[in-house]
Amino acid sequence: MAGEQQQRAHETVAPQAGHEQQTCPACGRRVDTVVRRRKSLGIFIPVWGRGPCRNPECPDYVDPEER
Repeated sequence: MAGEQQQRAHETVAPQAGHEQQTCPACGRRVDTVVRRRKSLGIFIPVWGRGPCRNPECPDYVDPEER
């Protein structure tokens, strides 16, 4: 969907201060905390979440070159 593609384009790595460190559910290693945004009542709301896993041995691994 166009909205989902637009949200992925606005995903950024968040600073670590003030937020819990996120971990990969498959391998347990730390992953970046990313900020996505969603639209609610005409404004964009930040949504903090878990970023992609960068561990090459993990089944949920996402190659940074593919993005």
